[in-house]
Amino acid sequence: MSDRAKGNTALLLTAIVWGSGFVAQRLGNEILPPMSFNSIRQIMAGFVLLPVLAVSLRSSGYLSREKSSASQISYRRRKALIGGLICGLFMLTGSMLQQIGLVTLSAGKSGFISSIYIVFVPIFSVILGNHIKRRSVFCVVMAMVGFGVMSLQGGLGSVTAGDWLTLLSAASFAAQIVAVNNFLDRNNDILLSVIQMFFCGIVGFVIAFFVEHPQLGAVIEGLPLLLYMTFFPTAAGFTLQIIGQKYTDSSSAALIMSLESVFALIFGMLFLHEMMSLREAIGAMIIFAATLIGQRE
Repeated sequence: MSDRAKGNTALLLTAIVWGSGFVAQRLGNEILPPMSFNSIRQIMAGFVLLPVLAVSLRSSGYLSREKSSASQISYRRRKALIGGLICGLFMLTGSMLQQIGLVTLSAGKSGFISSIYIVFVPIFSVILGNHIKRRSVFCVVMAMVGFGVMSLQGGLGSVTAGDWLTLLSAASFAAQIVAVNNFLDRNNDILLSVIQMFFCGIVGFVIAFFVEHPQLGAVIEGLPLLLYMTFFPTAAGFTLQIIGQKYTDSSSAALIMSLESVFALIFGMLFLHEMMSLREAIGAMIIFAATLIGQRE
């Protein structure tokens, strides 16, 4: 299998597990407050990835003094730490806003609004020196039209807080993808993932502890959902994203991961018996079309 095929497969699996995660997140909100649920699963995912990180570092020799000079190791550590903290900050913001938004949104609707991050990626890439194409601007406008059709029922006042928070989470996830591409190299993928997981989880839990006051009994009750989110959408999903992006450019990665919204809708229908209204479905199709057009070469 070619490197590109490996990357595409990893990103397709990412889209599937992330899509299923919307269902688990929505169910989790019924047991634990949203920020608590989100931060605990991030911390758990970080611990799950520690053995994987140990194997990765040992096999690659990324931080080995026998294979690299002290200055190279110092540079790699600094790059991974700074990158992990920056990526973790964007992931913390995106995942927390998305989780709170799911208090009022269906899994499918959240999935499609979240997918708007795809058209934001080329815009945010300007920070790295890339030029904005007219098509990228058009797709952002098109996605916003889709958001409006899906969410506006009778003026701006009809848009729920969940709609706005999820749209903001899409912007945060777009920034995270751009940041990953900036700090990623061939052998620091798992290290970058672990650092961002722990940063996201620990900082998020501190916030949740003072704001939501999570109870141990609720954590135990929500453990099955937390374990699912830990092993699949969180640990596996974000790690597969980083691995996939090693072999695929950011635009192709975003295109494949856009299928997350479709899988969120499918899983929401299968497990939560959710249905979209005609208006919501039209809005979802406009958003999805915008994400597809935006990724054309």
